[in-house]
This record gives sequence, C-alpha cells and structure tokens, in this order.
Amino acid sequence: MDRRHWVLLLAALACIAGLVLWIGEIDLGMEETIAPPPATPASVPASR
Repeated sequence: MDRRHWVLLLAALACIAGLVLWIGEIDLGMEETIAPPPATPASVPASR
C-alpha cells in the first residue's frame, strides 16, 4: 500500500470513529432528557 492508501484508510477510520462518538453522545443525551412516566394509581373501581 502506498501513502495515498494509508491516508484514505486513516480518514475513513476517523470518520467511522466520529460517527460512533456522535451516535453515542446522542444516545446518552436522550437518556438524560427522557423522564420516567409519572406514577399512576391502580385502576379505581367505579362507584354506583
């Protein structure tokens, strides 16, 4: 492999690493913004 191939390989690996880090950051950010659902009481029987 000549120098051009090594540069292209390094650029491709840098792009892949950047995408992985970006997706991981988005995933972590989503977990921080999603709140657990509020606690709802059990179904209350209807009174007649």
